[in-house]
Amino acid sequence: MSRKHPFKLKVVSLLFLLIISCTACVPVKNELFLKGIKSYDEEQYRTAIAYFNDAVKDDPGNAELYFYRAKAKMQLDSCKIAIDDYSRAIILDKTKVDYFINRGLANISCQNYYNAIFDFDFAEVLDSANAQIFFNRAYARELIEDYPEALEDYTVALSLDSTNYKYFINRGLLFSSLDNSVSAIEDFSSAISIDPNIIAAYKNRGDEYFNLGKFSEAVVDYSNAIAIEADNSSLYYSRAEAKIGMSEFLSAAVDYTYVISLDPKDATAYYNRGICYANINMKGNACEDFNKAGELGFFEAYNVVKDYCEEKDKSKEKTKK
Repeated sequence: MSRKHPFKLKVVSLLFLLIISCTACVPVKNELFLKGIKSYDEEQYRTAIAYFNDAVKDDPGNAELYFYRAKAKMQLDSCKIAIDDYSRAIILDKTKVDYFINRGLANISCQNYYNAIFDFDFAEVLDSANAQIFFNRAYARELIEDYPEALEDYTVALSLDSTNYKYFINRGLLFSSLDNSVSAIEDFSSAISIDPNIIAAYKNRGDEYFNLGKFSEAVVDYSNAIAIEADNSSLYYSRAEAKIGMSEFLSAAVDYTYVISLDPKDATAYYNRGICYANINMKGNACEDFNKAGELGFFEAYNVVKDYCEEKDKSKEKTKK
């Protein structure tokens, strides 16, 4: 006859009850909080804030509520009051790196650049392998013209994540502002190798080539950018200027013609096309463009009309006499 073990049965029952008890202790998200998140995801930010407001009344010690309410406020360009909510979240929970990152971004929006750097410093302590922290801090340092530290942070960000083309573009732009075209071109090229459909990378690299007098390379980059966004008039302006640098005036005039097709009231495009025509002795076309530019408000064109276009008429009058 087998003997039962009542003590063992009691232990199993106790364990079962403990599991049930612990399961019941798992916090369930506040219904108002979940509605707020849903509204936020649906871009109904004012509605989301209203839900978070009610949720805070029920659970004022919940850091997440302040954090998400701050995010919704940022979507409404309310950086100052968003900072207040991020700060409340941080007071309640100083272990969340996202709280410091987001407050840092809000401080940048409010032009509190030193406070932003302070936030990213704290974020780095919590997560020193987070490339986004270094990227954001680099941008803040750039805004206060601390260029050496900004370069260092961009470089650290890239060492942690070399797959983000934005990191290369930002560092490239900083190199450009420091007149380091060679390094800028390298960064823009790296961005293009990551994603060959980034207009900014082609445009900025084209600008660097242009500044170096490498007009043919610039034309290639501007053309690649145009292939991605054919209706961007600024790209045609840039390519036309590069073509003028190569003395390809007729081809430049074609670019200005396309700009005019995009905006028939672009006085500068008419004036610039007139300059191109004048350089290839198409005086009639040039004067027509200069007059049109003047009519559209580019009044300096009338001086060119007076000095260049009316010269022929004056010489005719002298011949008749």
